[in-house]
Amino acid sequence: MFTLQQPAKDFYHLIEGADLNEEQTLNLKDLMERLAAQLSNIPTKDDFAAKIEAMEMRLDKKLESLQRDLEALVKSDTVKGKVIREETAYRRNRRSMHLPEYAASDYRLGILASEVQKSSFNESCRFVEQLLTLQEDEIASLKEIKSTSFNVSQGLGNVLKEFESLKHYMNNSYPSSNRKSVPCMDDSDLSNAKFLHKKLVCDEEWILIQQRGTPILKGKGRTDFEKNWNEYENGFGNLDGDFWLGLKTIHELTVEGNTQLRVDLEDWEGNKKYAMFDTFRVANVRTKYNLTVDGYTGTAGNSLIRSNGQQFSTYDKDNDGWIKNCAADRRGGWWYGFCSDANLNSIYHNSGEMEKAAVGVHWNDWRGTKYSLKKVQMKIRKPPRG
Repeated sequence: MFTLQQPAKDFYHLIEGADLNEEQTLNLKDLMERLAAQLSNIPTKDDFAAKIEAMEMRLDKKLESLQRDLEALVKSDTVKGKVIREETAYRRNRRSMHLPEYAASDYRLGILASEVQKSSFNESCRFVEQLLTLQEDEIASLKEIKSTSFNVSQGLGNVLKEFESLKHYMNNSYPSSNRKSVPCMDDSDLSNAKFLHKKLVCDEEWILIQQRGTPILKGKGRTDFEKNWNEYENGFGNLDGDFWLGLKTIHELTVEGNTQLRVDLEDWEGNKKYAMFDTFRVANVRTKYNLTVDGYTGTAGNSLIRSNGQQFSTYDKDNDGWIKNCAADRRGGWWYGFCSDANLNSIYHNSGEMEKAAVGVHWNDWRGTKYSLKKVQMKIRKPPRG
């Protein structure tokens, strides 16, 4: 099987010596270990050669055995044929002599000849059975080679996926001089009523479209996300704190070209996870801002699977296609499909505890539906070039 080659080991040790925090080190170790495990499952050229050599040896032994059986069968048939011919000539001579005392003997000789022919037939049948068994063995060997080839193909596919995860993690966790940043723009050319003419909030090349859990001044309340359809369309909150950028603006930012989504999550114990999606698009108001999200990589798990292809819903505009109003039940606007595995717009709790499951800022694939997260950011960008 494959082993982790020297360049990969050098990279691994380089990462170990880098100035990373504990979580980043653990994430990279996990990715490298998964990659090494996938590589170790792929058969090598030597594995193939050994497997084929073993199959050839098995087939050679069977062929040698069949050749010996065939020679013995041919020899046996020759002897038996000679015996039958001699017995037949002997009986013919005796009939010509009209010797009645030999009639019983002729009868016994006839039975003997019949038994000889029957024995020859049985041996021929056994030889044919051996040939069929050999053919079955050859078919089984070919299936084994096919299975091994499939395992190689599948293993390489898994390795490529792990490399993609590693690439995404490196691309989005560490600064690089080769990445082209997209400068933050103002909102003057976008149809956003709430944040018109204001600078969009950016994290390097990422544009924030939602934020929860920012520090608040003493005596100030936190932004309520249990809003109606109009407010979710146009945006609400404060760009310096918790906010929702607005469906109209998010649509206009994602309508052209490909857009990526990154979701950063933090729990009350200080643990952090992220989810990256290669494709993120919010359609127009006619589709009720239908969501397209796909191509997950990350550490938080994919809790947006059920939201993909769904329309946006609020408590006053139920588009989830279910008998209950998920937005009203979960207390926040979201892309619901029979509710969802995540809702980053539900009510905010000042701890991880929830009074009711899924009514809080949650991401099911990480902390489940009974834990409310401390901090959340949703951010988008166009994929970096180069």
